[in-house]
Amino acid sequence: MAKGSFSGGTQIPKRKNNNSSRAKRNQPTLNGSDASHSTNMTNANSENTKPVQLAPPSTQEKWTLKNLIPLVLEILIIVQMFFVTMFFKTFKVFLPKSKKSVKGKVVLITGSGRGLGRELALKFAHLGAKVACVDVDQTSNEETVKLIESKVPGAVAKAYTVNVAVSSETAALAVKVELDLGPVDVLINNAAVIVGHTFLGAQDHTISTIININLLGHFWMIRSFLPSMMKRNSGHIVAISSIASLSGQAKLSAYSASKWGVNGMMESLREELRDHSHNEIHTTVVIPRLINTSADYMKSINSRLPVLSVECAAKATVDGILTNEVEFTIPHITYFTNILRKIFPVNISDSIKNIFYVKILLPPQEDQDNLPNMSIINRTVAAN
Repeated sequence: MAKGSFSGGTQIPKRKNNNSSRAKRNQPTLNGSDASHSTNMTNANSENTKPVQLAPPSTQEKWTLKNLIPLVLEILIIVQMFFVTMFFKTFKVFLPKSKKSVKGKVVLITGSGRGLGRELALKFAHLGAKVACVDVDQTSNEETVKLIESKVPGAVAKAYTVNVAVSSETAALAVKVELDLGPVDVLINNAAVIVGHTFLGAQDHTISTIININLLGHFWMIRSFLPSMMKRNSGHIVAISSIASLSGQAKLSAYSASKWGVNGMMESLREELRDHSHNEIHTTVVIPRLINTSADYMKSINSRLPVLSVECAAKATVDGILTNEVEFTIPHITYFTNILRKIFPVNISDSIKNIFYVKILLPPQEDQDNLPNMSIINRTVAAN
């Protein structure tokens, strides 16, 4: 991660070389000057530890709605924009969306060693992009690169073994990728771990590591690659979130919390980028339903609705990225059904969740440590 540091311009005063006065200060005296000096230091320290007193609320001016007339006009403009936008959106439903080209561009994908990450790497390689494959598992990640080279002759792909939860590794990665392939044009933060657990049953390090990988990993990757994008005023940052970010699931509290955090972080980042005039850096949040990435993974999930195939999720993700979608669910209807569910009273909302259930099945305690994601968690704990 490219960490910034600030150095002030304050000059440090030179210390006077007064040996005689220093000797006098070091000599014990009969009048207790050393004791008084110690007492003064103690008093100074105690003053520094006093709680900071905040100013009381201002009573001079009552809160009022500011610029009422301009506010009303702005609301009317937004209402007008809504109807105009919906008018054109209706036509766009029947027209093919224009897609940007990624040919020759550098696309970096985390979690590319398996599942959705591997399928995304293959699809972008087919589109002519130079693919940087990033994963904590070196063996599976190199298999992805070999798969790309065999299926896409002439494709440019390179594997990087990195733990996204370690900021120093992501910072070093940014330097390596730019030297090998060039500046990153599309950053896809896909790496994540999902581990089922009861709220009180999980160990502390399991919860903190899930947050470190699934949420802080996004921070470190973006902070490592965003500076280059801002210099060029060009780039695209993609976050692979989850339906668990819209509707919390029992026994997935840490995972759900991390994905809700990803959504909030990306929205905040987009607002920050919008503050820059003529900003050309795009952001996309992809919110898929459950994806069948592994038979081992599916053993722990009982879902009434069918889960997504990796191919289906990857195709929808690529299409959304190429059309610069800001946020979308896979399938698209999921977004609106979740909004509708939250409008209903709680008892009806709960009944809907009971009908379209997703249940997490926890394996026996002695088998949990052998799960693939637990090995990643243990490796991350050791790295930190």
